[in-house]
Amino acid sequence: MSMLANSTRAWGSPSRYIQGRYELERIREHTEIYGKRVFFLIDVFFFERLKEKLQRLYAEGGSQVQYEQFGGQCTEEEILRCTDAAKELRPDVVVGIGGGKTMDTAKAVADNYSAAVVIVPTTASTDAPAMGLSVVYTAAGEHIGARHYKKNPDLVLLDTEILAKAPVRFLVAGMGDALSTYPECRANLQSSSPNYVNSGYHQTIAGLAISRACHETILSKGVNAKLAAEIGLCTKDVEDVIEANTLLSGLGVQNTSCAGAHSIAEGITVLPPCAKLLHGEVVAFGVLVQLIVEGAPTDEIDELYDFFRQVGLPTTFESLGIPDATDADIMKVAEASMHSYWDVEPFAVTPRMVFDGLMMANAIGKRHR
Repeated sequence: MSMLANSTRAWGSPSRYIQGRYELERIREHTEIYGKRVFFLIDVFFFERLKEKLQRLYAEGGSQVQYEQFGGQCTEEEILRCTDAAKELRPDVVVGIGGGKTMDTAKAVADNYSAAVVIVPTTASTDAPAMGLSVVYTAAGEHIGARHYKKNPDLVLLDTEILAKAPVRFLVAGMGDALSTYPECRANLQSSSPNYVNSGYHQTIAGLAISRACHETILSKGVNAKLAAEIGLCTKDVEDVIEANTLLSGLGVQNTSCAGAHSIAEGITVLPPCAKLLHGEVVAFGVLVQLIVEGAPTDEIDELYDFFRQVGLPTTFESLGIPDATDADIMKVAEASMHSYWDVEPFAVTPRMVFDGLMMANAIGKRHR
């Protein structure tokens, strides 16, 4: 357990957060605040279409702009490749457009040049946009660690017209990631563990309040937001869930830290089928495991199982793509998860306890199904 020895509390957040329909049309106005040499790192799925759009938007204004296609995985090698690609431009601003791994790579490139970083998510699937860190993987998708930065992004820019029309699976995965925020916040508060502000400090009142608001927003609005997104609508519920998935969750994690749910999400990547799932999908299952290991009240656990069933988040090994997982497989996950955040729980956690939690989460999921 990493209990803090002092009472200093701290808060970290992006300098600016802007969310609205068609906001990408104003991207040049936003980047020119930070500089004229702009390096865009764009997800492969959007590269050609967005490059053409951005060339039109930057036709005037005098900015020097370079476009680079993201390689697909946030590895140390990809960070170095993209950093090298920008060496002639020496950017004032690095803009990451895409999913969590694209954004995390852009943050690392910006840090390497001490440049401003602007994050433009194309899905509302993770809390990565608002956070001052990058999660790093191997080329095969196995989690190996994180890079922490001296500041959060300078601007997080969300065009909700784009986000609302992304595949609904991403919005739902973002809900799964966001629903870890409050249980993990609570565990860190109980153990007086450090947050992710610089070397780590106590939580603020704001961190706890935002984490709770994130939880309540998802549970009260998530089902209707999914329904709206399925038919291409951007309702108030969709806007609220996008903010919870992105801003509230990101601020919550930055200022309160991770715990058991993210430990499971990282440990379960040792099983190849799970490495192919979206981050928020495995985190969601991790929330169930964390609450079971903690001995949370039955009504709290059942509320999440019911919500997961309604929106389509995984609650069983079968829904994780590992219906034939053996006891040895599950113990391998439990042991791998011990390298992450279980030490912030307010009691000692062992691999056997995590194994039992994983097995019980699957058993309860089968019962609810």
